[in-house]
Amino acid sequence: MITRDHLQLSTSLRYSWRNMVYSAICASAAFALVHSPIAPWLEVPITVVAILGTALAIILGFKNSSAYDRWWEARKIWGGVVNDSRTLTRQVLSLALPANVPAQSREALRGMVRMHLAWINALRLQLRRIGDEERWKKEVSVHLAAEQYTAMRSKTNKVTHLGLQQGFVLKGLHDQGTIDSILYAQVDNTLARLTDLQGMAERIRSTPLPRPYDYYTKTFLNVFILFFPFGVVRTFEDYTHAWLVVPVTVIIGWIFYQLYIFGKVMSNPFENWQTDVALDAICTTITIDLKEALGDTDAPNPLEPVDGVLM
Repeated sequence: MITRDHLQLSTSLRYSWRNMVYSAICASAAFALVHSPIAPWLEVPITVVAILGTALAIILGFKNSSAYDRWWEARKIWGGVVNDSRTLTRQVLSLALPANVPAQSREALRGMVRMHLAWINALRLQLRRIGDEERWKKEVSVHLAAEQYTAMRSKTNKVTHLGLQQGFVLKGLHDQGTIDSILYAQVDNTLARLTDLQGMAERIRSTPLPRPYDYYTKTFLNVFILFFPFGVVRTFEDYTHAWLVVPVTVIIGWIFYQLYIFGKVMSNPFENWQTDVALDAICTTITIDLKEALGDTDAPNPLEPVDGVLM
């Protein structure tokens, strides 16, 4: 998630230089051809350019609105994960407080909280499609017993497996009579909400915006950039500065391209890009809350933005 309040030109140029080169080529071709005896008739009525620009602006507006809705939905999903993680921890640890709860049962309840720490980090890595074994060991296995981690790594959907194991622990405690049916139902409802949030996040990850939507938007953008200089070169010529069509086309093409890129990156909030929902920071916040609730002394520090980016 970008937190800085200014444009980083180097980043923008890294992703848009091809568009700028294309714009410069189109404008240079218009300047050369219109002023040559070869094809002086190569002009596009300014009305056509205006219609294309208006249509493109509308398409980009709708696309970017849909993209932001996806990004904001992803953020709300993870806001729900934060809230339900705190609720689960409160419910589970309060069950472990009564003196009549056996020590083994209390440890099992605390183990559920640690397993939930593994769950949130596994969900983050799985959504970002990070399969690096060292990352999983460092960020997930530290919250699990060795046999739990080994069993999890063999599963296709590791997050679902961890959620299932939490359910088994809870059911075992209920069957032993450690917790009554009312408390069992309350904690199980919290686990169910977390499973729903997992499914919502996976839906966003696995269902991108329709590809033709992106393909045709980019195609229309390239057509507009191609036609634009042929529509305005005579206007600049009237002011005796026809060469200005080149930098003006580059600037206008760059502006439209930035709008296109904005929609593209915002529609993919789990790609491990700078524009992502800040999953690392959110998981760190949850880890701090849960570890402090457990009484652990190794809670991490909150993440801070690096170069204006919070991951």
